[in-house]
Amino acid sequence: MFLFVLCLCWPALAQADRKIGLVIGNDAYSQVPSLDKAVADAESVAVALRAQGFEILTAINADRRNMNRSISDFTGRLEPGDSAFLFFAGHGVEIDGENYLLPTDIVAPESGERDFIKAESIALSGLLDRVRASGARMTIAIVDACRNNPFHTATGRSIGGTRGLGRITAPQGTFVIFSAGAGQLALDELTEDDPARNSVFTRALLPRLAQPGLELRTLMAELRVEVRNMARTVNHQQFPAYYDELLGEFYFADSAAPGVEQVVGPAGDSAPARMAAAPPDTMRQDFELARSIGTVAALTAFLDRYADRSEAFSYQIAEQLVAQKRAATVTENPVPEDAPSAPDIPDRRDIIRQTQLALNAAGCSAGGADGIIGSRTRSAFERFIADTGTDVQGADLGSARALAALRAADGARCKTVVTQTPAEISPGQSAAFDLTGGWQFRASCPLFIKTTGSVRYRRSGPDTFRGSLQDSLGQTATVHATLSGRTLKLVLYWPNLTTYATGTLSPDGNSYTDVSNTGCTATAWRAG
Repeated sequence: MFLFVLCLCWPALAQADRKIGLVIGNDAYSQVPSLDKAVADAESVAVALRAQGFEILTAINADRRNMNRSISDFTGRLEPGDSAFLFFAGHGVEIDGENYLLPTDIVAPESGERDFIKAESIALSGLLDRVRASGARMTIAIVDACRNNPFHTATGRSIGGTRGLGRITAPQGTFVIFSAGAGQLALDELTEDDPARNSVFTRALLPRLAQPGLELRTLMAELRVEVRNMARTVNHQQFPAYYDELLGEFYFADSAAPGVEQVVGPAGDSAPARMAAAPPDTMRQDFELARSIGTVAALTAFLDRYADRSEAFSYQIAEQLVAQKRAATVTENPVPEDAPSAPDIPDRRDIIRQTQLALNAAGCSAGGADGIIGSRTRSAFERFIADTGTDVQGADLGSARALAALRAADGARCKTVVTQTPAEISPGQSAAFDLTGGWQFRASCPLFIKTTGSVRYRRSGPDTFRGSLQDSLGQTATVHATLSGRTLKLVLYWPNLTTYATGTLSPDGNSYTDVSNTGCTATAWRAG
């Protein structure tokens, strides 16, 4: 049913075919000190990322309206599974634990007007939340706003700290980089006659954006050291900070493919010939998924799939996670050496599943064979007893005796099958079916992951329904469903992700199938 189910854990499942970025550079502030290199930094970063296959939107010297419009255009282009990139160079300020990015038309306030600045600026956490709500698989945000606080006054009550931005808590799936540590000042130049076009931070960043095979965390380790060493040459302390909540690895530039020809330029310099971008590394994506789910079964499925790449870092981490989980299980549930082996007892869930299949074969409409006794299975069994006179009782449902009675019924069938009667429709409603009530579902997803669960709907409009979902992995989501005839569209709001699915309702309105943007397929049926 809702391929939403597993989605919550895996940004990994949505194949990130696109890399989309928004780059903002603000120099020309009208009422606070102007800057010299923010626009140049933004332009340089945009050029570097386009060369790596990013689709880049730019906003240069943007006032509040244009910043908001650019952000709206950016988030509107993002689709589930995309990789999102943000770069802001300009003034920023930390107020009451929140970091705010300042548009060029920010007004110099009267002393202490904190709420005014908050209202006229872009809150960084709000911006990251808007990107996350798009369903982007991952977000990389670089903020070079660690300059002198433009609202700091020598007298009176200042707004924000003296300089720099404050520490943040990055959302899951996000990697945030600040050009300087908390409370530090980011240098535009090393000396007054510094000829460099870019700030100290950006000039160290740019060559690394084009370096093949440089993973993001390695990039940051090298970048921080270089920036710190450059700042120390002028007795300044600047050490870029980062906040890592990213699942898996990220590369701005893919590793060069083996055998790529080299092109020799006029000066004798060699450069790789123009080549197609390398395909996404599905191993990294599958590892993110397996680690997110966190079960031994998921991690083992990952190890089995990539047994020929056992030297890879993600493979070795997965092996360690499996060993840790198995050791923890043994510690929590020790088995005595002399403990007798478990008796060979039939699987009750399998008995229920076989019972449901037998009831359906007898025309009693028990729904999907999921091995769970719901109200629909119970009603089907009671109809079978009433219509065939079989010598069993309702309390026998789920037992081997009940299954044997069904199999021995020799073609006996339910006389009437209860199907859904569409709910009474109010004037103006076009829906022919009603999802209201409880449903059960099962889903199959990549990496051999399967799950089951339930959702309960209530009508929220003529053709719309809202529901609360819970699956066998312990995940919960709010579901928004829209019906057009028998066509069903679902939007699932997980705590850290939004997923989408489309499906088709059965003619009797008692079941449906759907497919989600994460590659899952699911079947749902009424539970009563």
